[in-house]
Amino acid sequence: MRRVALVLLLVARSAVASSQDESPAPVPDVPRAAPATPGDAGQPDVPLVTPAVPVTATPLQTSPVSSTTPTWPRQDLPVSPLWDGVAAGALGAAVLVVQFGVPNPSEAKWSSTGFDDWVRGWLKISSESGRNTAAITSDVFVYTLAAAPFVNAFFVAGWEHERMDVAWKLAALDAQTLLTVTLVTISLQKLTARERPFVKDCQTNPSLSECSIGAKYASFPSAHTSVAFAAVALECFHHGFLDTSHTGWGAAVCPVTIVVATGTALLRVAADRHWATDVIAGAVLGGTLGYAIPALHIAFAENKDKTAIITPAVSSSYLGLSIAGRF
Repeated sequence: MRRVALVLLLVARSAVASSQDESPAPVPDVPRAAPATPGDAGQPDVPLVTPAVPVTATPLQTSPVSSTTPTWPRQDLPVSPLWDGVAAGALGAAVLVVQFGVPNPSEAKWSSTGFDDWVRGWLKISSESGRNTAAITSDVFVYTLAAAPFVNAFFVAGWEHERMDVAWKLAALDAQTLLTVTLVTISLQKLTARERPFVKDCQTNPSLSECSIGAKYASFPSAHTSVAFAAVALECFHHGFLDTSHTGWGAAVCPVTIVVATGTALLRVAADRHWATDVIAGAVLGGTLGYAIPALHIAFAENKDKTAIITPAVSSSYLGLSIAGRF
């Protein structure tokens, strides 16, 4: 009996050992969170160690670096070289018609005022040669000022910045403005028929060189002064529109041209070609139109629904401009 029991015990141990060899490998214990407090009842246990999540690298976003160089020009010039050039040609034809087709007044409608006589007494050059020199100098000044906007357009825009398209736009605008001022000025001169200052001296001394000058009764306003100040307005517009730095000559050109235009006006009085009120009216007329015409181009371009057409109006009874459009 003892041998049988010993055999059965050995068989049982070998069976248990074989069953333990075939069981799966033990699972390691995973640390658990601390037991929930009474207020956290019902919440599941959270492992202290969370599985790692792969992180994908994203490229670094960099903001574009803005250029410090300003754009040139700062905005587009709303001028059509074709149509504004056609308008300038029409204005030029109108100037020729008024200048040579309409006769000069044969007698004066009015002469000086007390203010004009007072200024003439202070500024008139006494010598005949001095007056002629002053008149020639004023001619040089006005032609130089009239050419300056065109030189500026093609030199700065066309040559320096290599933008001939902008240069032609500026040239068309300059021609349109200066021809408009000229047309209005000579039309007013022939309509108002004001006697020039030297005519009084010609009555006592007809041998004076001034007495041979035509248009003795076309003094108001001064054409030299109106064109000079229109050119000043265009130069100031050019440099305000084109320049981005406003330094050096770009900052000085506007005040310099104002000084030259003022000198032109004073020389016309000193040369005894115009009264003081002639040059004052010419400065106001030229400066106003010289500023208004470029400003109107920009204003109408900003609101395309507004259109205007400026055409010369010439007849046997009146001279001037007609403006038609939608405002």
